[in-house]
Amino acid sequence: MTDRLHSLDFLRAFALLMGVLLHVLMLFLEPFDGSEPRLGASIIFIWIHTWRMPLFMLLAGFFTALSLQKRDVGNYALNRLIRLGAPILILWAIIPAIDEGSNDIFKLPELISWLLYDVPFTLRLDHLWFLYYLLIFYGVLLLLKQITPGVVRFITDYELNFFRILVLWLPTLILLSPLNKPTGGIFGDIPTTFGEVNLGSIIFMASFFLIGLQIQKSAHLLKQLQQKRFWLPSLIIGSLIPVGLLGWGGVKDDPFVFYSVLEMWIANSLSGSATLLLVLSMIGFAMHKISSSGPTLNWLIKLSYPIYVFHLVFVICISGTLIFFGFNDWLVVLLAFASGIFGPVIIYYAIIAWTPL
Repeated sequence: MTDRLHSLDFLRAFALLMGVLLHVLMLFLEPFDGSEPRLGASIIFIWIHTWRMPLFMLLAGFFTALSLQKRDVGNYALNRLIRLGAPILILWAIIPAIDEGSNDIFKLPELISWLLYDVPFTLRLDHLWFLYYLLIFYGVLLLLKQITPGVVRFITDYELNFFRILVLWLPTLILLSPLNKPTGGIFGDIPTTFGEVNLGSIIFMASFFLIGLQIQKSAHLLKQLQQKRFWLPSLIIGSLIPVGLLGWGGVKDDPFVFYSVLEMWIANSLSGSATLLLVLSMIGFAMHKISSSGPTLNWLIKLSYPIYVFHLVFVICISGTLIFFGFNDWLVVLLAFASGIFGPVIIYYAIIAWTPL
């Protein structure tokens, strides 16, 4: 199990760091200078977007099942509340809000706006919306564990195999996809403020969280995922599907909006299938390739979380400035991505590392 944890720890950090790249690429989907969207950026963006957050949710479920075997409910609940809640409080207190549609792209943090100008809190979530969903998932799971531990035990002890994934989880994800992506199989419907719940997206993400809870004890399935004959073709097929959906959505009269019932089901069936394929193939690939840790890997795992929390201001500021001065697109991506990594690292070592967080 130790080797698997190294690989899945890396995969979790990788998913967070790909979020930094995702937010760099977003600026090239609808460039503020009025130029055409960049095809290369769009392809990479849609590929990352297809698997990144479902993978993170699955890994959260996996490590939750592992942790609950060793820790009591009260201790774990407090740990999760601090670990997930503190970044949201930091977002409200000190991280500027970003409004790309305004001339003043950076807004004062909510706490400062309230203290200085009595502006009501909006309780925005921005890029930390997934922490809000995880708080809900943990709250429900730990409450069930206290009230009806047998139900939680049944869920976590339910061993998955390819057949059960095909007949249980794949149809479930396909049926949920239209709720998660109401305009078609491209972009999900995520919450923007604390207290908002989008039923489709929360159930879709909860499904991957539940898969993670179950896959932790599915040793035979985990071995099968590591076989090259599974993860390589699955990775290729799963990667081609979102690129195809991008091409289909791009040629429509109303780009990326699928109105007919048939189109919706085709797009969402393909999207849900691609997401599951990519998530499982990446787990298999990581477990096949990574068998030990090291200083660099440990550093990456440790810093990935604060990097993701603080990266957005650096990414928007640097990329926006470089685009304004006409820098080459790929140089903008490289420098903005680097700023999104090293800016938060400086904040971590200068401030966060000296706190209990």
